[in-house]
Formats: sequence, structure tokens, C-alpha cells
Amino acid sequence: MKKLSKIAAILLAGSMIFSLAACSNKASSRNKSDVAYENAGYADDYEEYAYETTVAAMDAYAGENGFYEEARSDMSNIQTEDQVSTNTYNPASAMLIRRVNMNVETTDYNNVTNTVTAKVTALGGYVESSNASGTGTRGDLRNVTFVIRVPVDKLDELVNLVGSSCTVISSSENTEDVTLQYSDIQARIQSLRVEQQTLMNLLAEADSLEAIITLQNRLTEVRYEIEANESRGRVLENQSSYSTLTLVVREVLEETEPEEAKKLTFGEEIWEGLKHSFEDISEDGRSFVIGFVAALPYLLILAFIAVIIVVIIKSIIKSAKKKSAKKKAATAAAAASRQVDTLAPAQETPAAEEEKKTEE
Repeated sequence: MKKLSKIAAILLAGSMIFSLAACSNKASSRNKSDVAYENAGYADDYEEYAYETTVAAMDAYAGENGFYEEARSDMSNIQTEDQVSTNTYNPASAMLIRRVNMNVETTDYNNVTNTVTAKVTALGGYVESSNASGTGTRGDLRNVTFVIRVPVDKLDELVNLVGSSCTVISSSENTEDVTLQYSDIQARIQSLRVEQQTLMNLLAEADSLEAIITLQNRLTEVRYEIEANESRGRVLENQSSYSTLTLVVREVLEETEPEEAKKLTFGEEIWEGLKHSFEDISEDGRSFVIGFVAALPYLLILAFIAVIIVVIIKSIIKSAKKKSAKKKAATAAAAASRQVDTLAPAQETPAAEEEKKTEE
């Protein structure tokens, strides 16, 4: 029972360390440096309170072998390192994630795409992904979207190259400071490693199956959390070391000429509207003629098939009418014949009456 009490004390100490790291992480999650610095005093007070509470818990279960004194010394060292890493900010070593988006157009699609990809390789970067469409023939203009990663100090050089090679339609840039977030991750990893070493020391001294199982389960959780935080740290390192350029290149027949901004008069606005309407009508009419001529062979084939169908339908209707007329004539003839047979005994012709008298 006494051994389990010791284990509970160490686990309580580890939980307090994680609470401290989580609190520091919340303070920096907004990624607003000025707000984080204003609240630095409150964070220091909480860290001091958490540290003192954890040490008091360990002192309450202090053993005769002096093991907890060693653990307390380790906690003191890591608490000091955490304060230095989370509360010290050096703008010169700030970790910044830069992202640039550009939308450009060009009449020389092949040359531009080849130049950009070659420059990316020369700068030590790489194309993370690309998505292209269009054939470049018969009016099917091409376009491609690149997601490019280049070293952070080479991004401006690549952006300038793109701007000088194409007509830039739109561009935007976003910069995110992840210095405090990265520092919090590193502090949490250090705290987890201290707990890991403490648990391993306890595991070496455990003398009951229940204690061994409890310690091994917690060791597994700690190792998983260390790996997860190390992975997050590597992602931030990569994102801050390599900037991202999302580049959309569109092929056009004529590049858009940049125009100086000026205020149009009422008459000029009307004229511009009419001009755009006439241009749209002309373009729509041209597209209609091209489409009609291109579809003409198919239309002729459809017309020929339609003529054949009409002829067949007319022939069927004509044949049906003939059969109906013949059937009606036959029916009328049969009815007339039956009527004659019915009236023949009642009416005798004059010649028949004369012949009958002679015989008498």
C-alpha cells in the first residue's frame, strides 16, 4: 500500500506538469505576440503555484531512500528551463510561416511554366503539387495550379521572377508567428521526458504486479505524447523553414494591360458599357458561327436520318390506308350481296313472269 501511495504521488506530479504545459499552450494559441506578452505575468504566477503544489505533494510522500529528492531536483531544473523557453522572446529568432498566393496570366504558357519549375529547383525548393487542365489546341486554353515550397529566404526572389515573367492579376501574402507555439511544444516535451525517466526509475524498483502494470501503461501514454509533440514540432519547423507559394497560371490569347485608375464621366461610362456589350455580342456571334459550322456534318447526318424516318412513316400510313379502303370495299360488297339474295324471291322480273304464264 505504501508503494502504491508513492506511485500515486509521482503520477500526481506528472499531471501537474502537464497542466502547467497546457496552460502555457492556451496562452499562446491565439498567435498574438503582444497579448501573450501582456499576460506573461499571470503565466509566471500559475507556473510557480503549480510547481510549489507538485513539490509539496512529493514531500508529503517522501521516502527513506532519498529517491524523491532526486525527482524534486529534476523537476526544479525542468521548471527553470520551461520559464526560460516560454517567457523569453527573441524577434531575431522568431519562427514565421509565410504563405503567398498569386494569380497570373500569360500568352507564353510553356515558357513560363518551364522557367518557374526550373527556378524552384535552382533555389533548393520543390513543387508540392500541381493540377493542370486544357490542351492548348482549338481554343482550349491551358491553366495550372502549383503549390510550391522554397526556403524562406528565397521566396521573394521567386515571386519577383514570376512577376516579371507574367501579368499578375492578383496576389496576397500571409505571415504567421509560431514562435511561442513552438516553445510551448518543446517545453512540454521536456516535461514529458522528465516524467518518463521518473516512471522508469519507479518501474525498476516496483515489487508488485499491479504497480508494474500501472507504470507500464503510463509509460506507454507518455511515449505516445512525446512522439505526437515531436511530430507537431517538426511540422512547425518545416513550415517556418520553407515558405509556400500557391501559383495559378492561366493561358490567354492576349494579356491584360494594366490601366491607371481614373474616374470616368457619365458619358464615358455609357460608352464603356455599350462597347463591352458590342464586344460580347460579337464574341457570342463568332462562337455561334464556329460551333454551327463545326457541327454541320452531324446536322446533315441527322437530317438524312430524319428524312428516311419520315419516308418510312408515310409509307406505313399509306399502306395502312389502302388496307383500310380494301377492307371497307369488301365489307360493302358482301353486304350488297346479302341484300340481293334476300330480295330475289319476293321480286320476279317481267321475263320470268311471262315464261311462267307460257308454261301454264
